[in-house]
Amino acid sequence: MLSHAHLQHLANTHGIDILHIKGYAFGTDTYPVDRQSTDVDVLVRPDHLGAFITALKDAGWKVITTFESGSDFHHAMTVYHPTWGLSDVHRYFPGLDASPEHVFDELWAHRRIKKLGGYECTTVSVVDARALVYVHAARSTSSVKPDVVHLDDVLSEAQMQLVQRRVQELNAELAFAAARGSLDDFSTHRDYLLWKSSSEQVPEYIRWKARLRSARGLRAKASTLRDIFFVNTDHLAMSLGREPTRQEVREKFFSRFSALTRIRGKKN
Repeated sequence: MLSHAHLQHLANTHGIDILHIKGYAFGTDTYPVDRQSTDVDVLVRPDHLGAFITALKDAGWKVITTFESGSDFHHAMTVYHPTWGLSDVHRYFPGLDASPEHVFDELWAHRRIKKLGGYECTTVSVVDARALVYVHAARSTSSVKPDVVHLDDVLSEAQMQLVQRRVQELNAELAFAAARGSLDDFSTHRDYLLWKSSSEQVPEYIRWKARLRSARGLRAKASTLRDIFFVNTDHLAMSLGREPTRQEVREKFFSRFSALTRIRGKKN
């Protein structure tokens, strides 16, 4: 928990607004008692993001994956410090479909203070924490989502209604439905396939097709196609636990080219 304290101190020193999300920041009012966490996640006020990244680098943090290479959603960068370990710095939270600025303002307005590592840290309200757990679970392709099962079991009807109301306010209905297995209620929505491929096991070409369909505008679609063609070496290195060889990069490239060919074949 000392990593939470370090990041909060860093933010306070530079006048930066952050919210600690997931892991120990949420605790047993949201997660099962025996749940463990290995890293620290923070959501940064969008206007403060550049200043926070600069502060991290000045404090000795190293970028492991960039926003572009971290995930399909391009929402977080992973940083590492030899003393404090790993942290994921979020510029937005996938599934909350209002603008990042509006979402942060909404979460910030209901924030609470929680001591982590003996230091007062800013985190989201209990209701918002529970909503975020559901939304985050929508990006797990596991058929069983333990955090969702836990909340479904322990929340009263009144507590669930509060969560559902907050989900609506944060424009997170699709991700919430995906987490709870009711995504087909939104089968005509433009982003249906995106959340289906995020929450269930699907062939890789379906995942890329979903991203292309959901990408807004020519620039976003071009960026998605670039992701298909060019190997994400940061992500590949993390999955291998070392820098990939040239042969491994080539193999990954050709597997992605095959995925694109299957997408085109499905369209014809």
